[in-house]
Amino acid sequence: MNERSSEHPHMGLKTTRSDSVAVLSVSGDVDLSSAPLLEEEALGLLDEDLSGLIVDLTDVHFLASMGMALLVDLSKRAADSVAFAVVAEGNATARPLELLGLGDVLSIHPRLEDALAAVKPAEMPEK
Repeated sequence: MNERSSEHPHMGLKTTRSDSVAVLSVSGDVDLSSAPLLEEEALGLLDEDLSGLIVDLTDVHFLASMGMALLVDLSKRAADSVAFAVVAEGNATARPLELLGLGDVLSIHPRLEDALAAVKPAEMPEK
């Protein structure tokens, strides 16, 4: 698994890869000042040869509306070529996404394992 990370005063980003799936783990606050860094990192990943991208919000303490709009935009950009999922659980992330009805737009999972299962390419059966 490859790994890289980026820092912002209020937010941390760490990217790991498992085969052709990238997991972008976010920590801290996703707000007006930090969302552009998240966007830059995620768009860079979408430019790579991936079958899936997961944005893991497990360690996010505050998710502003700009962050939620960014998730929707990333989902739309990924739709044609890359499976996209979000890991969110709890009052800081899952609750606001749920209240805005974004579960109808985004593939949201409470655990990383669930998101990985959802985006991993199906195994080809042996002949």
